[in-house]
Amino acid sequence: MDNLESQRDGESFLLKLTEIIRNNFDNEQFGVKEAARIFGVSRSHLHRRLKKLTGKSVSQFIRELRLEKAMELLQKDMATVSEIAYSVGFHSPTYFNTCFKERYGFTPGEAKIREHLELERPKFKKTGKEKTIFIVVLGILFLIILFSYINHRSILSKLQKDTPSISPLLSDDSTKSIAVLPFKNWSGDPELEYISDGMTDAVISRISEIKEMDRVVPFTSSVQFKNSEKSMPELAKTLNVFYILEGNFQKQGSQFKINLRLNDGPLNKQIWSGSYSGEWKTNEIFEIQSKVAENVANIMNVKLTERDYDAFTGIPTKSEEAYNYYLLAEYQNNKFNQTSFKNAIPLYEKAFAMDSTFVEPLLGLADIYVTGGAVWGLYGEQEAWKNAKFYLQKASAIDGENVRLSDQLFVGKFYFEWDFEAVEQYISDNYAHKGADNWNEYLFVDYYIKTGKCAYALSELNKLILEDPSFGWLFAIRASVIFFLYSAAEAKKELKHIDPLFLDDMFYLREAAKWYYYFGAYEESRLMLEKLMNSFPDRPPIVAWLNAVHFEMANNRSGVQESLSTLQKHYVKGSSGSPAWFMALYYCHIQEDREVFKWLQKSYDNHEVEMTWLRAEPLLAPYRQDPRYLDLYKKMKFPVPPLSSLD
Repeated sequence: MDNLESQRDGESFLLKLTEIIRNNFDNEQFGVKEAARIFGVSRSHLHRRLKKLTGKSVSQFIRELRLEKAMELLQKDMATVSEIAYSVGFHSPTYFNTCFKERYGFTPGEAKIREHLELERPKFKKTGKEKTIFIVVLGILFLIILFSYINHRSILSKLQKDTPSISPLLSDDSTKSIAVLPFKNWSGDPELEYISDGMTDAVISRISEIKEMDRVVPFTSSVQFKNSEKSMPELAKTLNVFYILEGNFQKQGSQFKINLRLNDGPLNKQIWSGSYSGEWKTNEIFEIQSKVAENVANIMNVKLTERDYDAFTGIPTKSEEAYNYYLLAEYQNNKFNQTSFKNAIPLYEKAFAMDSTFVEPLLGLADIYVTGGAVWGLYGEQEAWKNAKFYLQKASAIDGENVRLSDQLFVGKFYFEWDFEAVEQYISDNYAHKGADNWNEYLFVDYYIKTGKCAYALSELNKLILEDPSFGWLFAIRASVIFFLYSAAEAKKELKHIDPLFLDDMFYLREAAKWYYYFGAYEESRLMLEKLMNSFPDRPPIVAWLNAVHFEMANNRSGVQESLSTLQKHYVKGSSGSPAWFMALYYCHIQEDREVFKWLQKSYDNHEVEMTWLRAEPLLAPYRQDPRYLDLYKKMKFPVPPLSSLD
């Protein structure tokens, strides 16, 4: 009886959902969010229920119902293909053709005449002799086609050898890679800079959704070249891309316009240009962002899938005010410093307050707390993770399938909860699906280093650097892996080669100062630290520690005391940035064993992020057989045995 009731309940659910969808066929904006609202349930609930009953996602279910209706209309020959596409809710006849052919194996145009052909085709039964003749003729045709193909390939090969150069656009083997440079703000108002940057970031996000793209440079990398005087070939080489999209953004009153140019970077050749204009309303803004991504993909000969089009048609918010606050928050967040993080938080909160279904501000808030709680000393670590989890849980209730959400969740599980088992499983499950927001790729690298899988870390770093060589931090980390795998001399050589390229990069300077110290290159470490101190105002605990060890080597007692006092203040305040850990590292430097373990215990008790370095930390090598060290190691529950003091 229970099974029968459950079956009836499921049938009722499907009938109701089907009716809702069919009543909205003519609304091309109708999607998962609207279906859930009309049904009266959350999106995640609707998805889970439908998945359990049919094995399909909501968007797939909607698309298939639309295609079934389209087939019915096509067979009745009631309108043109384009008219039928629009009538069942497809925003693009091209996309409709793609979806229809993937589902039925033939085009919509063929569907219109298929029924007539089937009815009119004469039916007869082949005799044995007719079958033999048919096979022979088919074989001859095959040989003719094969000979023609071989001859054609031979001629084509000769032509290609005689051709001096071919644009990547014309090559079937071209790398589908692109950088979108920050759109220039031509509005005449410097305060609208956040909008031009926000539009750039949004277009990058849309293009990044395209499955077949080999590489899309993230906004955090392309923004470095906002006012660059580099030539197109130089930019293409630096960013490791074939295509470069550049343009300008204008907003006057309620109207906006984007002018774009797509360039073949290596050949410094314009391939395409286009303009888009509309009213500053969220539906028009997102529609134009989608059109830009779709046009760029088509020009690059990138095949668009159903999943890509689903991503294009997503509208994160219908509130213009919410979107404006979100763009302001992203503009601050992308500056990536202590002050900008503080500025971004209330802006994200206002964006979400304007639209309680807008998931992106929640992910932005979680991102700030995860980052600020791990590095900067902005918030206590566990307070930061508590806040981040709160926002991630709210985001999950709105869109439980969001990839960025799972990335941030497992970053927190590693750094704040030390849940090695969960992270190991996550990496195993997601290794082939990296790239949501680069968070998980960096997590993979850090996890590999800290659990002794340095060969894996090096391989992963090489891929990341090939994809985006503008991140100096990656080169510094690669030098550290070379140190673990080979020698300090080789690692130092690697770092020295890269230094001139990233002397204006805060993260590179910080990591380079740290690793030069470990390599025994103290003068190079001091110079990197000096450059960091002179160029950037942020002073997280790692900087206080680096100052302390350099003051110690210079026999500057007042400098040492000032640096240690800074670390202790951070510790007393409960700041993030692992101040107790860095106190322990200072005492490793001067070899005061009792103080080393006193501060390591404090670091463990405070659940500090840097305790994840317990296994790999070079300064702890002399203590790896000490019972106090082994006791902490056991409590941390590393998934691999500890290193020996000789490792």
